[in-house]
Amino acid sequence: MTTIDLADTASFIQTLKRLPVKLDLPAAIANLKRQREPSRVFFFEHGEEPLVKQALCDAFDLCAGLNENEAHFRLRREMRIKQSLGQEFMRVFPGGIRWQGLPQSMTSVPPSIGPIQTWEDFDRYPWPRIEQVDFSDTEWLNEHLEDNITLRSMTYLFQQVSNLVGLEPLCMLLFDNRELVRAIVEKVGQFYLDLTHTLCECERFGAINIGDDLGHKTSLLVRPADLRELFFPWHRRIIQEAKSRSRLGLFHCCGQVETIMPDLIDTVGIDAKHSTQDLIEPITVTKQRWGHRVALLGGVDVHFITRGHPCQIAEYTRNILEHCVSGGGFAFGVGNWVADSIPLENYLAMLAAARAYT
Repeated sequence: MTTIDLADTASFIQTLKRLPVKLDLPAAIANLKRQREPSRVFFFEHGEEPLVKQALCDAFDLCAGLNENEAHFRLRREMRIKQSLGQEFMRVFPGGIRWQGLPQSMTSVPPSIGPIQTWEDFDRYPWPRIEQVDFSDTEWLNEHLEDNITLRSMTYLFQQVSNLVGLEPLCMLLFDNRELVRAIVEKVGQFYLDLTHTLCECERFGAINIGDDLGHKTSLLVRPADLRELFFPWHRRIIQEAKSRSRLGLFHCCGQVETIMPDLIDTVGIDAKHSTQDLIEPITVTKQRWGHRVALLGGVDVHFITRGHPCQIAEYTRNILEHCVSGGGFAFGVGNWVADSIPLENYLAMLAAARAYT
Protein backbone atom coordinates (compact mmCIF):
# COMPACT_ATOMS: atom_id res chain seq x y z
CA MET A 1 0.00 0.00 0.00
CA THR A 2 1.35 3.43 -1.00
CA THR A 3 1.85 5.86 1.87
CA ILE A 4 -0.03 9.14 1.50
CA ASP A 5 0.53 12.46 3.22
CA LEU A 6 -2.58 13.65 5.06
CA ALA A 7 -1.28 17.16 5.67
CA ASP A 8 -3.46 19.32 3.44
CA THR A 9 -5.37 19.67 0.18
CA ALA A 10 -2.21 20.30 -1.82
CA SER A 11 -0.75 16.96 -0.74
CA PHE A 12 -3.88 15.13 -1.89
CA ILE A 13 -3.69 16.84 -5.26
CA GLN A 14 -0.07 15.80 -5.65
CA THR A 15 -0.90 12.23 -4.60
CA LEU A 16 -3.68 12.00 -7.20
CA LYS A 17 -1.42 13.39 -9.90
CA ARG A 18 1.25 10.86 -8.92
CA LEU A 19 -1.24 7.97 -9.01
CA PRO A 20 -3.35 8.50 -12.14
CA VAL A 21 -5.99 5.93 -13.09
CA LYS A 22 -5.69 4.35 -16.53
CA LEU A 23 -9.23 3.94 -17.80
CA ASP A 24 -10.14 0.43 -18.95
CA LEU A 25 -13.76 0.16 -20.07
CA PRO A 26 -13.81 -3.59 -20.90
CA ALA A 27 -12.36 -4.36 -17.47
CA ALA A 28 -14.81 -1.97 -15.78
CA ILE A 29 -17.75 -3.72 -17.44
CA ALA A 30 -16.36 -7.16 -16.59
CA ASN A 31 -15.99 -5.97 -12.99
CA LEU A 32 -19.64 -4.89 -12.77
CA LYS A 33 -20.72 -8.17 -14.35
CA ARG A 34 -18.67 -9.99 -11.70
CA GLN A 35 -16.84 -11.94 -14.39
CA ARG A 36 -13.35 -11.82 -12.94
CA GLU A 37 -11.19 -10.52 -10.13
CA PRO A 38 -10.51 -6.81 -10.74
CA SER A 39 -6.91 -5.71 -11.16
CA ARG A 40 -7.55 -2.38 -9.42
CA VAL A 41 -10.22 -0.28 -7.71
CA PHE A 42 -12.87 0.93 -10.15
CA PHE A 43 -14.71 4.20 -9.59
CA PHE A 44 -18.31 5.33 -10.09
CA GLU A 45 -20.20 8.46 -9.08
CA HIS A 46 -23.92 9.10 -9.37
CA GLY A 47 -22.95 12.69 -10.12
CA GLU A 48 -20.90 15.66 -8.98
CA GLU A 49 -22.55 18.99 -8.16
CA PRO A 50 -21.42 22.20 -9.93
CA LEU A 51 -19.13 23.64 -7.24
CA VAL A 52 -17.34 20.30 -6.90
CA LYS A 53 -16.77 20.15 -10.64
CA GLN A 54 -15.40 23.68 -10.69
CA ALA A 55 -13.13 22.99 -7.73
CA LEU A 56 -11.75 19.88 -9.44
CA CYS A 57 -11.17 21.80 -12.67
CA ASP A 58 -9.29 24.49 -10.76
CA ALA A 59 -7.26 22.03 -8.68
CA PHE A 60 -6.14 19.92 -11.64
CA ASP A 61 -6.21 22.58 -14.37
CA LEU A 62 -8.67 20.48 -16.35
CA CYS A 63 -9.82 23.27 -18.65
CA ALA A 64 -6.35 24.06 -19.98
CA GLY A 65 -6.51 24.49 -23.75
CA LEU A 66 -10.32 24.47 -23.88
CA ASN A 67 -12.29 27.37 -25.32
CA GLU A 68 -15.19 28.33 -23.03
CA ASN A 69 -17.02 29.84 -26.00
CA GLU A 70 -16.82 26.65 -28.04
CA ALA A 71 -20.22 24.99 -28.53
CA HIS A 72 -19.24 21.74 -26.82
CA PHE A 73 -17.03 23.16 -24.07
CA ARG A 74 -19.29 21.72 -21.33
CA LEU A 75 -19.07 18.20 -22.76
CA ARG A 76 -15.30 18.35 -23.30
CA ARG A 77 -14.91 19.59 -19.72
CA GLU A 78 -17.06 16.74 -18.45
CA MET A 79 -14.91 14.20 -20.27
CA ARG A 80 -11.79 15.62 -18.65
CA ILE A 81 -13.42 15.46 -15.22
CA LYS A 82 -14.29 11.79 -15.75
CA GLN A 83 -10.76 11.01 -16.93
CA SER A 84 -9.27 12.84 -13.96
CA LEU A 85 -11.51 10.98 -11.49
CA GLY A 86 -10.87 7.63 -13.15
CA GLN A 87 -14.49 6.97 -14.11
CA GLU A 88 -15.40 4.97 -17.20
CA PHE A 89 -19.10 5.96 -17.10
CA MET A 90 -20.14 9.48 -18.12
CA ARG A 91 -23.68 10.69 -17.61
CA VAL A 92 -25.45 12.36 -20.55
CA PHE A 93 -28.61 14.46 -20.23
CA PRO A 94 -30.94 14.35 -23.25
CA GLY A 95 -32.67 17.71 -23.60
CA GLY A 96 -36.22 18.75 -24.36
CA ILE A 97 -37.91 16.52 -21.77
CA ARG A 98 -40.59 18.64 -20.12
CA TRP A 99 -43.01 17.51 -17.43
CA GLN A 100 -45.52 20.34 -17.19
CA GLY A 101 -46.25 21.50 -13.66
CA LEU A 102 -42.98 20.13 -12.26
CA PRO A 103 -39.55 21.71 -11.68
CA GLN A 104 -37.17 21.25 -14.60
CA SER A 105 -34.46 19.88 -12.31
CA MET A 106 -34.95 16.46 -10.71
CA THR A 107 -33.04 17.78 -7.68
CA SER A 108 -35.64 20.50 -7.03
CA VAL A 109 -38.50 19.84 -4.61
CA PRO A 110 -41.70 18.98 -6.51
CA PRO A 111 -45.10 20.25 -5.34
CA SER A 112 -46.78 18.21 -2.60
CA ILE A 113 -49.86 17.94 -4.82
CA GLY A 114 -48.89 17.24 -8.42
CA PRO A 115 -50.65 18.26 -11.63
CA ILE A 116 -52.52 14.93 -12.06
CA GLN A 117 -55.21 14.09 -9.53
CA THR A 118 -58.14 12.97 -11.70
CA TRP A 119 -58.89 11.28 -15.02
CA GLU A 120 -59.63 14.73 -16.42
CA ASP A 121 -56.10 15.88 -15.43
CA PHE A 122 -54.69 12.73 -17.02
CA ASP A 123 -56.56 13.24 -20.29
CA ARG A 124 -55.48 16.85 -20.78
CA TYR A 125 -51.90 16.46 -19.56
CA PRO A 126 -49.30 17.24 -22.31
CA TRP A 127 -47.32 14.02 -22.00
CA PRO A 128 -43.73 14.28 -23.31
CA ARG A 129 -43.03 12.39 -26.52
CA ILE A 130 -39.81 10.84 -27.72
CA GLU A 131 -39.98 13.02 -30.85
CA GLN A 132 -39.50 16.08 -28.64
CA VAL A 133 -36.28 14.86 -27.03
CA ASP A 134 -33.05 16.59 -28.02
CA PHE A 135 -30.33 13.98 -28.52
CA SER A 136 -27.74 16.41 -29.90
CA ASP A 137 -25.36 16.04 -26.94
CA THR A 138 -25.64 12.25 -27.12
CA GLU A 139 -24.98 12.30 -30.86
CA TRP A 140 -21.95 14.58 -30.50
CA LEU A 141 -20.51 12.47 -27.72
CA ASN A 142 -21.11 9.33 -29.75
CA GLU A 143 -18.63 10.74 -32.27
CA HIS A 144 -16.16 12.49 -29.96
CA LEU A 145 -16.10 10.52 -26.71
CA GLU A 146 -12.60 9.68 -25.49
CA ASP A 147 -11.50 6.04 -25.54
CA ASN A 148 -12.50 3.85 -22.58
CA ILE A 149 -15.41 6.08 -21.57
CA THR A 150 -19.02 5.09 -22.18
CA LEU A 151 -22.28 7.00 -21.79
CA ARG A 152 -25.07 6.35 -19.33
CA SER A 153 -28.36 8.17 -18.84
CA MET A 154 -31.09 8.29 -16.22
CA THR A 155 -34.68 7.17 -16.49
CA TYR A 156 -37.32 7.41 -13.78
CA LEU A 157 -40.63 5.73 -13.00
CA PHE A 158 -41.86 5.67 -9.40
CA GLN A 159 -40.14 8.97 -8.73
CA GLN A 160 -41.72 10.60 -11.80
CA VAL A 161 -45.19 9.19 -11.04
CA SER A 162 -44.83 10.37 -7.44
CA ASN A 163 -43.92 13.85 -8.69
CA LEU A 164 -46.84 13.99 -11.10
CA VAL A 165 -49.32 13.04 -8.39
CA GLY A 166 -47.60 13.92 -5.11
CA LEU A 167 -46.48 11.23 -2.68
CA GLU A 168 -49.36 11.55 -0.24
CA PRO A 169 -52.04 11.76 -2.98
CA LEU A 170 -50.36 8.78 -4.70
CA CYS A 171 -50.72 6.70 -1.54
CA MET A 172 -54.42 7.61 -1.45
CA LEU A 173 -54.96 6.91 -5.15
CA LEU A 174 -53.43 3.45 -4.81
CA PHE A 175 -56.58 2.61 -2.81
CA ASP A 176 -59.16 5.06 -4.21
CA ASN A 177 -58.34 5.02 -7.94
CA ARG A 178 -55.78 2.33 -8.66
CA GLU A 179 -56.52 2.27 -12.38
CA LEU A 180 -55.59 5.93 -12.68
CA VAL A 181 -52.24 5.18 -11.05
CA ARG A 182 -51.78 2.27 -13.45
CA ALA A 183 -52.49 4.53 -16.42
CA ILE A 184 -49.98 7.14 -15.23
CA VAL A 185 -47.33 4.44 -14.68
CA GLU A 186 -47.90 3.14 -18.21
CA LYS A 187 -47.55 6.61 -19.75
CA VAL A 188 -44.33 7.34 -17.86
CA GLY A 189 -42.97 3.83 -18.35
CA GLN A 190 -43.57 3.87 -22.10
CA PHE A 191 -41.83 7.21 -22.49
CA TYR A 192 -38.72 6.05 -20.67
CA LEU A 193 -38.77 2.71 -22.49
CA ASP A 194 -38.78 4.65 -25.78
CA LEU A 195 -35.95 6.83 -24.45
CA THR A 196 -33.91 3.76 -23.54
CA HIS A 197 -34.49 2.21 -26.96
CA THR A 198 -33.32 5.38 -28.72
CA LEU A 199 -30.26 5.83 -26.52
CA CYS A 200 -29.21 2.25 -27.19
CA GLU A 201 -29.01 3.14 -30.89
CA CYS A 202 -25.83 5.07 -30.03
CA GLU A 203 -22.72 2.91 -30.28
CA ARG A 204 -20.99 4.60 -27.32
CA PHE A 205 -23.98 4.28 -24.99
CA GLY A 206 -23.18 1.73 -22.29
CA ALA A 207 -25.75 1.75 -19.49
CA ILE A 208 -29.27 2.80 -18.63
CA ASN A 209 -29.58 3.98 -15.04
CA ILE A 210 -33.02 3.95 -13.42
CA GLY A 211 -33.29 6.51 -10.61
CA ASP A 212 -36.14 5.72 -8.24
CA ASP A 213 -35.95 6.42 -4.51
CA LEU A 214 -38.31 3.78 -3.17
CA GLY A 215 -37.60 4.01 0.55
CA HIS A 216 -36.81 6.14 3.55
CA LYS A 217 -34.62 5.49 6.57
CA THR A 218 -36.53 2.51 7.92
CA SER A 219 -38.88 1.21 5.23
CA LEU A 220 -40.40 1.50 1.76
CA LEU A 221 -42.54 4.46 0.71
CA VAL A 222 -45.36 2.20 -0.51
CA ARG A 223 -46.25 -1.47 -0.08
CA PRO A 224 -44.05 -4.06 -1.82
CA ALA A 225 -47.22 -5.45 -3.45
CA ASP A 226 -47.85 -2.08 -5.14
CA LEU A 227 -44.32 -1.97 -6.52
CA ARG A 228 -44.53 -5.56 -7.74
CA GLU A 229 -47.85 -5.08 -9.49
CA LEU A 230 -47.50 -1.61 -10.99
CA PHE A 231 -43.87 -0.54 -11.18
CA PHE A 232 -41.50 -3.49 -11.38
CA PRO A 233 -42.90 -4.77 -14.71
CA TRP A 234 -41.94 -1.45 -16.32
CA HIS A 235 -38.62 -1.35 -14.50
CA ARG A 236 -37.94 -4.78 -15.95
CA ARG A 237 -38.89 -3.72 -19.48
CA ILE A 238 -36.52 -0.74 -19.33
CA ILE A 239 -33.63 -2.79 -17.93
CA GLN A 240 -34.21 -5.66 -20.35
CA GLU A 241 -34.35 -3.26 -23.31
CA ALA A 242 -30.85 -2.13 -22.39
CA LYS A 243 -29.52 -5.60 -21.64
CA SER A 244 -30.94 -7.00 -24.88
CA ARG A 245 -28.66 -4.51 -26.63
CA SER A 246 -25.64 -5.57 -24.54
CA ARG A 247 -25.85 -2.51 -22.28
CA LEU A 248 -25.78 -2.53 -18.50
CA GLY A 249 -28.86 -1.95 -16.35
CA LEU A 250 -28.07 0.14 -13.26
CA PHE A 251 -30.46 1.15 -10.48
CA HIS A 252 -30.08 4.12 -8.13
CA CYS A 253 -32.36 3.79 -5.13
CA CYS A 254 -32.15 5.49 -1.74
CA GLY A 255 -33.75 4.20 1.43
CA GLN A 256 -34.27 0.93 3.25
CA VAL A 257 -35.17 -1.46 0.42
CA GLU A 258 -34.18 -4.78 1.99
CA THR A 259 -37.65 -6.23 1.33
CA ILE A 260 -37.40 -5.77 -2.43
CA MET A 261 -33.75 -6.53 -3.09
CA PRO A 262 -34.64 -10.00 -4.45
CA ASP A 263 -37.18 -8.33 -6.76
CA LEU A 264 -34.61 -5.87 -8.09
CA ILE A 265 -32.13 -8.66 -8.73
CA ASP A 266 -34.36 -11.50 -9.94
CA THR A 267 -37.41 -9.76 -11.44
CA VAL A 268 -36.14 -6.38 -12.63
CA GLY A 269 -32.77 -7.92 -13.51
CA ILE A 270 -30.45 -5.08 -12.52
CA ASP A 271 -26.70 -5.46 -12.99
CA ALA A 272 -25.74 -3.03 -10.24
CA LYS A 273 -27.34 -1.00 -7.43
CA HIS A 274 -26.23 2.42 -6.25
CA SER A 275 -26.91 4.43 -3.09
CA THR A 276 -25.59 3.52 0.32
CA GLN A 277 -26.07 5.05 3.75
CA ASP A 278 -24.34 3.77 6.86
CA LEU A 279 -27.38 4.49 9.03
CA ILE A 280 -29.33 1.98 6.94
CA GLU A 281 -26.57 -0.54 6.22
CA PRO A 282 -22.82 -0.06 5.63
CA ILE A 283 -21.61 -1.13 2.20
CA THR A 284 -19.32 -3.70 3.81
CA VAL A 285 -22.37 -5.53 5.17
CA THR A 286 -24.30 -5.17 1.91
CA LYS A 287 -21.37 -6.62 -0.05
CA GLN A 288 -21.27 -9.64 2.21
CA ARG A 289 -25.03 -10.20 1.94
CA TRP A 290 -25.73 -9.35 -1.72
CA GLY A 291 -22.38 -9.03 -3.48
CA HIS A 292 -22.53 -12.57 -4.88
CA ARG A 293 -25.76 -11.68 -6.72
CA VAL A 294 -25.45 -8.06 -7.85
CA ALA A 295 -22.76 -5.42 -8.26
CA LEU A 296 -22.71 -2.55 -5.77
CA LEU A 297 -21.77 1.07 -6.43
CA GLY A 298 -20.70 3.82 -4.04
CA GLY A 299 -20.00 2.99 -0.41
CA VAL A 300 -18.93 6.26 1.23
CA ASP A 301 -21.60 7.69 3.51
CA VAL A 302 -22.40 11.33 2.59
CA HIS A 303 -22.81 12.40 6.23
CA PHE A 304 -19.46 10.88 7.18
CA ILE A 305 -17.44 12.36 4.32
CA THR A 306 -19.04 15.76 4.90
CA ARG A 307 -18.21 15.90 8.61
CA GLY A 308 -15.21 13.62 8.99
CA HIS A 309 -11.51 14.46 9.20
CA PRO A 310 -9.26 13.46 6.26
CA CYS A 311 -7.39 10.96 8.44
CA GLN A 312 -10.68 9.28 9.37
CA ILE A 313 -11.80 9.27 5.76
CA ALA A 314 -8.60 7.56 4.60
CA GLU A 315 -9.01 4.79 7.18
CA TYR A 316 -12.71 4.47 6.40
CA THR A 317 -11.95 4.18 2.67
CA ARG A 318 -9.38 1.45 3.19
CA ASN A 319 -11.84 -0.53 5.30
CA ILE A 320 -14.46 -0.40 2.54
CA LEU A 321 -11.99 -1.47 -0.13
CA GLU A 322 -10.62 -4.32 1.97
CA HIS A 323 -14.12 -5.76 2.28
CA CYS A 324 -15.59 -4.93 -1.14
CA VAL A 325 -12.99 -5.05 -3.94
CA SER A 326 -12.19 -8.75 -3.78
CA GLY A 327 -14.30 -10.84 -6.13
CA GLY A 328 -15.38 -7.93 -8.30
CA GLY A 329 -18.85 -6.49 -8.56
CA PHE A 330 -17.97 -3.23 -6.83
CA ALA A 331 -17.15 0.30 -7.95
CA PHE A 332 -16.10 2.86 -5.35
CA GLY A 333 -17.50 6.32 -4.78
CA VAL A 334 -19.81 8.43 -2.66
CA GLY A 335 -23.04 6.75 -1.60
CA ASN A 336 -25.13 9.47 -3.23
CA TRP A 337 -24.27 12.73 -5.03
CA VAL A 338 -20.85 14.27 -4.58
CA ALA A 339 -22.59 17.25 -3.01
CA ASP A 340 -21.26 20.80 -2.90
CA SER A 341 -21.45 20.54 0.89
CA ILE A 342 -18.62 17.95 0.95
CA PRO A 343 -15.31 19.72 1.67
CA LEU A 344 -12.94 19.36 -1.28
CA GLU A 345 -10.17 18.24 1.05
CA ASN A 346 -12.34 15.35 2.26
CA TYR A 347 -13.29 14.20 -1.22
CA LEU A 348 -9.67 14.32 -2.33
CA ALA A 349 -8.66 12.38 0.79
CA MET A 350 -11.15 9.68 -0.19
CA LEU A 351 -9.80 9.49 -3.74
CA ALA A 352 -6.17 9.55 -2.63
CA ALA A 353 -6.70 6.68 -0.21
CA ALA A 354 -8.47 4.66 -2.92
CA ARG A 355 -5.74 5.34 -5.50
CA ALA A 356 -3.10 4.29 -2.97
CA TYR A 357 -4.90 1.04 -2.17
CA THR A 358 -3.29 -2.10 -3.57
